[in-house]
Formats: sequence, structure tokens, C-alpha cells
Amino acid sequence: MITDKEKAELAKFSYYKNYKEGLIPSPKMMDLVCETQLAALGDFVPLKIKIKLGNFKKEISKYDGKWVPYLAREGEQNDRQGLNYVGLEGDTPYDSISLPEVRKRTGKLLRETDFTVPTELFETLPSLKPITSIWPTLGRCTLVKVNKGGWFPYHRDSVLINRNTFRIIAFLTNTGHESYQWEHDYALRNIEEGRCYYVNTQKAHRTHSYVHDSIHLVMNVPKTFDNILRTMDLLKHGET
Repeated sequence: MITDKEKAELAKFSYYKNYKEGLIPSPKMMDLVCETQLAALGDFVPLKIKIKLGNFKKEISKYDGKWVPYLAREGEQNDRQGLNYVGLEGDTPYDSISLPEVRKRTGKLLRETDFTVPTELFETLPSLKPITSIWPTLGRCTLVKVNKGGWFPYHRDSVLINRNTFRIIAFLTNTGHESYQWEHDYALRNIEEGRCYYVNTQKAHRTHSYVHDSIHLVMNVPKTFDNILRTMDLLKHGET
């Protein structure tokens, strides 16, 4: 639970102040190279890989009633839940659902790349392996379920260009335009259910579900040039 007091403290954060105090490092040359290449791809980019949703629905049914509330906030009713796919050593699918929550639990300023250990979901949801097995290692990965009326407000993720991961999202059940909205950079995006996308979540985005069980997998991929090239090999619309 994120309390009103904690929300007020987060609102006081200053990029400029933290940079001047040495808490935010300057970007390195490889950050510029990687971000320039990612920018060339676009902000909401379909990949070749589609998840077989019939298989996924059967596999995920084992976890009915076991999903954990996702980043609950004091005074808000927002029906969204999560399961942990890649987390910390010893994590179960019910731990480390969101970064603010796990930082609060551990007392450590953890980053996305500190989460490297697959939970049991890696084996019990084999339908996801076509996308989750592409990169040698993954950062924090979470299955997110938004139920009817649930939403994520406008926000940005890891907006600094020295971010250490980029995001791949697999849009799974009930994520088509009649069930679900993903507004990205202030424009609604067309989503093909089952399709995986590179999504630049540094851009402002929000979501809303009109039905139960709108599920997507958010993957943090370590930002290396090798991993970007692996992603480019997956582009639905490439050079040829």
C-alpha cells in the first residue's frame, strides 16, 4: 500500500536537485548510442512473435484467485493485480510485484536489473517462452492483470536516457480495442491480442480496461547494444 504521505514525498522529487547532488549520473556514450538506435525503431513497435493465447489461458488458470494487488494506493479503488515472473533470489510469483513496493519491503534502492531470477512462472507458463527466451538475461518482469474499471494513470517509466533497461510487452488476454485501451504519447494505440511489442515507456502513457482479465506481460530487458540488435531481429516490419 502506497500511503498519501508517501505519495506526497514522491511528488517532491527533483531531477535537477538529485543530479546536482550526484545522485543521478551523467549519461555515458553507450547510453546515447543505444537510445538513438531504439528511437530509430519507433515508440510502439510490433514484433514477429505472437503468444498462443489458447495455451496461455489454460496455463494461467492455475493461478486463479492467487493474483496480488498491484501498487494499491491509499483512498483509491483500482482493480489491478500482478504476478512476479522474474524477481529477486527466493521470490515466489507473489513477491516483488512493483518496484516501489519491493524497495519499501527491502529498504534498498533496487534497479530493474537487480531482478534476475525467474520464478516458477517461467516453467509453468511455457506459452510465454517464445518471447522470454530471446535475451540471455532479463530484468524485472511482471504479469499485470487489469480488471473491469481498473486503470493506470498517465505516467512515464525510467525517463532518463541512462535507464538500464528497455521494455518489451506481450499483450495477452482481453487487450483488444473493444476490451482495453493503451494511450501512448497522447494517442490511442491499436493492439493485436497475443502480439509482442517494443514499447518506449519513457513516453507518457495510460491504460484502462472495460472487462475483467486484461493481462499483459511487462519485460525489462537490460539495455545493451547486443540486446537491441536481438530485438531488431524480431521486428515485424524490418528492412526486407
